[in-house]
Amino acid sequence: MSSKAEKKQRPSGRGSSRASRSGRAAQAVVATEEQGNALSVSEPEPQAELPKEEPEPRLEGPQAQSEESMEPEADVKPLFLSRAALTGLADAVWTQEHDAILEHFAQDPTESILTIFIDPCFGLKLDLGMPVQTQNQLVYFIRQAPVPITRENFEATVQFGTVRGPYIPALLRLVSGVFAPQIFANTTWPESIRNHFASHLHKFLACLTDTRYKLEGHTVLYIPAEAMNMKPEVVVKDKELVQRLETSMIHWTRQIKEVLSAQETVETGENLGPLEEIEFWRNRCMDLSGISKQLVKKGVKHVESILHLAKSSYLAPFMKLAQQIQDGSRQAQSNLTFLSILKEPYQELAFMKPKDISSKLPKLISLIRIIWVNSPHYNTRERLTSLFRKMSNEIIRLCCHAISLDRIFEGYVSSSKEDLQGCILCCHAWKDHYLQAVQMHTEFSSRGWVLDQTSIFAQVDAFVQRCKDLIEVCDCQYHFARWEDGKQGPLPCFFGVQGPQITRNLLEIEDIFHKNLHMLRAVRGGILDVKNTSWHEDYNKFRAGIKDLEVMTQNLITSAFELVRDVQHGVLLLDTFHRLAAREAIKRTYDKKAVDLYMLFNSELALVNRERNKKLPDLEPYMAQYSGQARWVHILRRRVDRVMTCLAGAHFLPHIGTGEESVHTYQQMVQAIDELVRKTFQEWTSTLDKDCIRRLDTPLLRISQEKAGMLDVNFDKYRSHLAPSPHTPLLQLSQEFNSHLLTPLFIILSLSYITICLLLTFYFFSFFLFVSPYLPPCYQHFNFITYLQSKTMIGQARWLTPVIPALWEVEAGTSLEPRSSRPAWATWQNSISAKNAKISQAWWHKPIVSATREGEVGGLPEPGRQRLQ
Repeated sequence: MSSKAEKKQRPSGRGSSRASRSGRAAQAVVATEEQGNALSVSEPEPQAELPKEEPEPRLEGPQAQSEESMEPEADVKPLFLSRAALTGLADAVWTQEHDAILEHFAQDPTESILTIFIDPCFGLKLDLGMPVQTQNQLVYFIRQAPVPITRENFEATVQFGTVRGPYIPALLRLVSGVFAPQIFANTTWPESIRNHFASHLHKFLACLTDTRYKLEGHTVLYIPAEAMNMKPEVVVKDKELVQRLETSMIHWTRQIKEVLSAQETVETGENLGPLEEIEFWRNRCMDLSGISKQLVKKGVKHVESILHLAKSSYLAPFMKLAQQIQDGSRQAQSNLTFLSILKEPYQELAFMKPKDISSKLPKLISLIRIIWVNSPHYNTRERLTSLFRKMSNEIIRLCCHAISLDRIFEGYVSSSKEDLQGCILCCHAWKDHYLQAVQMHTEFSSRGWVLDQTSIFAQVDAFVQRCKDLIEVCDCQYHFARWEDGKQGPLPCFFGVQGPQITRNLLEIEDIFHKNLHMLRAVRGGILDVKNTSWHEDYNKFRAGIKDLEVMTQNLITSAFELVRDVQHGVLLLDTFHRLAAREAIKRTYDKKAVDLYMLFNSELALVNRERNKKLPDLEPYMAQYSGQARWVHILRRRVDRVMTCLAGAHFLPHIGTGEESVHTYQQMVQAIDELVRKTFQEWTSTLDKDCIRRLDTPLLRISQEKAGMLDVNFDKYRSHLAPSPHTPLLQLSQEFNSHLLTPLFIILSLSYITICLLLTFYFFSFFLFVSPYLPPCYQHFNFITYLQSKTMIGQARWLTPVIPALWEVEAGTSLEPRSSRPAWATWQNSISAKNAKISQAWWHKPIVSATREGEVGGLPEPGRQRLQ
């Protein structure tokens, strides 16, 4: 309720006594209670409010003001609520805010309308005007005069009612059911005013009827009820009434023409599919059938008879259109029958993915061809072209549903490209199946295929190009932003002093790319809408930005290769920029750097070849002639093998002529190194005695025959020649003590000699283990361990004998062929190196070599079989 100050501002002139006001308030309360307490709101009784009312100021004098001060104010709220017929009002909650709005409307003369309705979200609402949202039901109170509303003037001042359902149908029901019959039956108006108003009312009702049913997709003829109860002979005499009936027939003619021409509007729809075509013919069939039924109604026939008697010129065109309606109804029914065979296949197609659509297309094309051949009305060139074009629209629509633009621009590159490729394949399959159907139809049918293929596939070709544009966007995200499938790849690490600067430049390129991508994502209109011409402009700007990024990337690759001095670092850089080599502009720079990499490899090969061609290699002073040369060759071979292994593992290198030439040069160098190893081995074996293997069976120590319990030195003079010169004093010293008792000094010297011999054995062992892996394959077969096991003598000191870890056997008249190439040096070199470190360098001045060759007469040595056990 409003405040007491607002109540004091009510205008004067009510002129009713306290008894009259109290009586009417009591009657309103009784009337409210008689409704069975339909309202659940808590309303204070008028008697409770009467003592609280304050006297209102009056202008009639002090005495009248004193009498009015004793009169309480009456509440008009029951008057409004008793007339509010609204579903759900009894269960609604009435609040003080509602009281305030109602009181404001009653007291403010400027407010013209009050509406009461129940909002689905906010419940009971009171509005000083019409609600913004359309309501299913509402109660309206309209102020007819700009005065405050009281109990006395409520009936004369307020017009009220209830509106149910949509506004236009409600208006049609109200006007045609309530006002129009009263207006047409009124005979008190002047004739001119009545005829003029009736004419405009008929036009209004005709338009209102047409609009009301067009919203539901139907066409309904408005039949004027003014002359329905009059005989045609009587109506013909009233010229004004005949003119009004002719106006109605003119409106019927216009409606029928619109229905007959509606097909042209549907055929020009570019985004409609086959299901929409079927639905159109169903509605058209219903519409024409409905009009046909209306044309035979009593009211229409009555108007026709009146105008026929009046010889109206509007009757003949109407009858002609009525006949077209009958023909159109039969045609629509026939077209709907044939098109219905497409409904189920297309409904099934609506839930399929683009990759699965291709298998269903031949059946759909065959069904359309059946319609073409058998339908009496739907076999025109325009309609069939339109149907195929609608099929293209349906395929594009299904492909658009399978593409997620958000995933594309959020970096899901792999999955998005897969979806786009699937859509492209689906569109190509649709075009291929269509062309196959054309070929078969032309070959086996006498009727030519005269459809407009360009019109059918214009949007399909545009959609395929749009998908290719989006694939390019995905590729750019992979190349310039390291996006793969929703995750960003690791940032590459660059070596050298310029490494941090190169990384910053790379991040700068990524930032510029993300800005261009954001601008493309905000393109106006739909990206997948092939009729959106703004896409081409925005995409061209994006491509121009990508070209600038390609130039920046080329400069980045060039600056990164400035500090490359070896092949390994170059391979790492090419691996880093390999993903960018898919772009044509960057690929040229990438291939150029690959050529530079192979030139580095050629330079390395040239240096190794120059070193290999030296007549006297630079050897360390402690190295022997043959073993040192073998180690030198091994270093050269490992030098080129390391680089070649790096290049061979770089699968991303392009296949260019320079690379093939470099590989060929490497192979020639490897053959030359193998030949050098073979030559060195032959030179070494030529210095060996044929009986060296037999002498290896002789033990270094033996049991003395002269003195029991003593050991004698049994060192062969040939082996003393094999050993370096420092061996000779020890040998002579041991022979001098051979005929004497083993004194402590003799024991010490003997043990020293044994130690030296053991070290010599390891020296020979290490030498051959080192040389054998780098000998030609045909020499890598001698199994020295097997030989030692076959010659083992328990209890003797045969294990002290120095041995050679390789024997060579060749078949007579054959080349050297490998049987086993497993190097032993890789396993034993650490332990042997540790032991050899303790030997004086004087023992390494000359190699101690023991080897034998066994061969057939007139043949080359035949290598034995090497096997570690």
